[in-house]
Amino acid sequence: MSKEKTVHQVLARKYRPQGFDELVGQSAVSQTLANALTSKRVHHAYLFTGPRGCGKTTTARILAKALNCEKGPTPEPCGECAPCREIALSSCLDVMEMDAASNTGVEDVRQMIIETVALAPARDRYKVFIIDEAHMLSASAFNALLKTIEEPPPYVVFVLATTEAHKVPATIASRCQRFKFRPAPADILSEYLAVIAKKEKVAVDAEALDLLARAAEGSLRDAVSLLDQCRSAADGRITRDIVREMFGFVPQDLLIGVAQALLAREPKALAGWLKKIYEEGVEPAQLLKDLRAAIEGAYLVKLGAGAPIDALWTKALEGASAEGLGFLLRRLNRALEELRYGDSPRLALELGLFSAMEAAHDLGAWVARLEALEKRLAAGGGGSALSPARGAVSWTALVEAVSKEKISLGAALEKGRGEPAPGGGYLIRFAKPFDLDMAKRSASLLEAALARLAGRPVALELSLGAADASAAADIVDRGMPEPAVGADAPPGTRWKDVEGGGGAVGGLKNAESVFGGKARIVKKQHP
Repeated sequence: MSKEKTVHQVLARKYRPQGFDELVGQSAVSQTLANALTSKRVHHAYLFTGPRGCGKTTTARILAKALNCEKGPTPEPCGECAPCREIALSSCLDVMEMDAASNTGVEDVRQMIIETVALAPARDRYKVFIIDEAHMLSASAFNALLKTIEEPPPYVVFVLATTEAHKVPATIASRCQRFKFRPAPADILSEYLAVIAKKEKVAVDAEALDLLARAAEGSLRDAVSLLDQCRSAADGRITRDIVREMFGFVPQDLLIGVAQALLAREPKALAGWLKKIYEEGVEPAQLLKDLRAAIEGAYLVKLGAGAPIDALWTKALEGASAEGLGFLLRRLNRALEELRYGDSPRLALELGLFSAMEAAHDLGAWVARLEALEKRLAAGGGGSALSPARGAVSWTALVEAVSKEKISLGAALEKGRGEPAPGGGYLIRFAKPFDLDMAKRSASLLEAALARLAGRPVALELSLGAADASAAADIVDRGMPEPAVGADAPPGTRWKDVEGGGGAVGGLKNAESVFGGKARIVKKQHP
């Protein structure tokens, strides 16, 4: 007597959803389809779009079961009758699945669909055609399919599934009811994996489940497959370290060390961490992705738009600003792009990280300080240039704010000049009458932008003529020699120190504190 062999079934197939209520992360899709079945309003063609592994083909099979179940059409197929069991095994004669990735031509469409669509179902209520990766069909194949999808027999239902909806011709898409499948959130994937692990009696840490859910990037199928892989490799309990080792995740301490070295701008410290990373055999792309993911979470928290992050990262990045983290994210994105198209991953990694130490993310602060200094110099000095008066308006910020709302007005402002006016108002001068007229017509927009930037209502003044720079002195920075006669100076122009100008006073003292060196006031002497 021979013993019956036990056939191993992978978890992704074993736990494939068999009903609308089992779909993970697609509640809108499942509810809409269930309502349509309940109200007997079944469409003749559906287009399922979304990333890989999110349940498009699985949902198509559930829909086929719901239509052909012996108790149906019903939103709750029994799963026990012959149609339900055969559809689950992809062996039903009345439910035909076509892989458009390997059957792209017009002849394939003609043989599998057009020549069989007129035949009545062999047994079931509906004949269902499921076309997977539909965007791979050729243009001629889509044209051949068009008339059939437009006016199919009453017993035919089409389901087209694709990861690239933009490649499906509009003539086809417009004849289908479209359903958008979205990546499953990491927390939902983690909970689902915990349920499967419990059913399979697999011991797994919560942190390991979170890592697996993150690695799946929204794909339910990938998440379950990764869990299956870990179960095969782990000897006993699945831990965070096992998952990191298997899938190349960068250890947390290395990521935090790199992030802190970048924010502190310490090249030697970064080089030390990179050496450890190379010794660990971490892939450069994986390091950049993991670092980006961690910093992104902290960045969103700084903006007040994200969920709380790990306490270790909260402590490590507590002194970082949202602006600085945003700058790092942009640099990491650029490094990933260069790594993708370059021939030296290690060089792309090092260039990307070391260039991220540049002080460019302090540019906004420097601009604000320099604008404050400029205003105080023009006004005759006084006070600290590093702490502008409350409610001061930045000219650059005003131009940017207006440009976002009205590009033409922003372009006009770029050719003008703005400055604080007596009494707390703001004066804008224009060189051309046309620009002045445009500003007058949009005065309310300008006043609203000024109020937002200053945090209070600001009286607006508009005038024609270049900005009066007579109050601002020419500055010779860092003890440079007397300036030569410029190209724009009259012939014979000479320069001399202003009486008593041997040292800086007032606003010029502030300039020295910002730039260093010595400043002195000079004026032109004409022959």
